[in-house]
Amino acid sequence: MEIIYAIPGLGTTKELYRYISVPNYEIKVLDWPEPKANYTLKDYAEKFLVQIDITGPVNLMGVSFGGMLCSELAEQIKTKKVILISSCKDVSEFPFLLKALRIIPFHKLVSDKLVRFLAGTKRRFLGFERSFDKIFFEMIQQMPPGYFSNAINYIINWDKKESKMEFIRIHGTSDKLLPNKNKSYHLVKGGSHAMILNKASEINVILNKELNGL
Repeated sequence: MEIIYAIPGLGTTKELYRYISVPNYEIKVLDWPEPKANYTLKDYAEKFLVQIDITGPVNLMGVSFGGMLCSELAEQIKTKKVILISSCKDVSEFPFLLKALRIIPFHKLVSDKLVRFLAGTKRRFLGFERSFDKIFFEMIQQMPPGYFSNAINYIINWDKKESKMEFIRIHGTSDKLLPNKNKSYHLVKGGSHAMILNKASEINVILNKELNGL
């Protein structure tokens, strides 16, 4: 059985993948390495390598920030399949706000505590439904001090301008955070940024088709 090494989205844990399953594949959700202020997104991606067995086929899957990390990992190791869900392959796909923060870094004025508070207040915007509130807040609370400020800085300052690699792209048509509706993607109708939780059955069908040809 092959392994899919999965990286969650910003501030989330393995619980984000609780409804994702693919026949013939084991999904192994990676732990967050300690983020440090002097890292780049590329540096941080490299810290995941100790959790990946590169002696066998390497399949990667990432949601949002996790997808960006997978895009960088795919440049560092040989991969078989790389799946990006609700994510960007490089900075050319960033929305206006993320591009603007590179010029005017207001995010540096926001404390880690405030980021956690804002994440909670904006969970509906991200697509987390009321039934997932308990899971959402439990995931946020598990993040170590300083995690958010460092991780957000990695994203804002990501310097990968273009990727020519082939990825399996799955994106929701109602993603408000990263609104990218490229017709070459597998588009999930009505899917939000957090669709991996409430559109998991549709995502599983896509994954099964892409990985098992079914």
